[in-house]
Amino acid sequence: MTDDTIPAPSGTPYTPDEIILYGIELNGGKGGPAKLDVGLGKGTELQVNLNSSAGVTGAIVLAYGYAFEGHCYRLDSTRVFLVVGETACEDAKGCGFEAPYKMWRITAATQIVEMSTASSDARALILDGQLPGKRSPASYAITLKMAHRNGRLGND
Repeated sequence: MTDDTIPAPSGTPYTPDEIILYGIELNGGKGGPAKLDVGLGKGTELQVNLNSSAGVTGAIVLAYGYAFEGHCYRLDSTRVFLVVGETACEDAKGCGFEAPYKMWRITAATQIVEMSTASSDARALILDGQLPGKRSPASYAITLKMAHRNGRLGND
């Protein structure tokens, strides 16, 4: 049996909690704004920039996949992350990614911010998003705790 996937490259020195993020840097590596077409018409774009008076730096990444412990994973859809800190990117290698893709070596403790890129009308994003079956699991846990038990609302 042969394995058609190319394993993720290990770093030097080896870091056990290393995550390799594969994607494209949207702000071009120059600290400029990331430009996103959000579907509002020609010549309209959303620009995202990280400004910090405390010296915080980061890269805005359109991620396609990641590698962890030598295994490669594809994200179910592209996701936009702000990877905080001095995160120099390298040319991608492994996991089937190559130029023009880049890779970022981060650890599990690296701060990142995910930016949602959903675009639709208010009904679809706000109202329909709160229908049963589309809410986060945490909101169901709150409902479960508030449900009565034989007419009682307490846990005693």
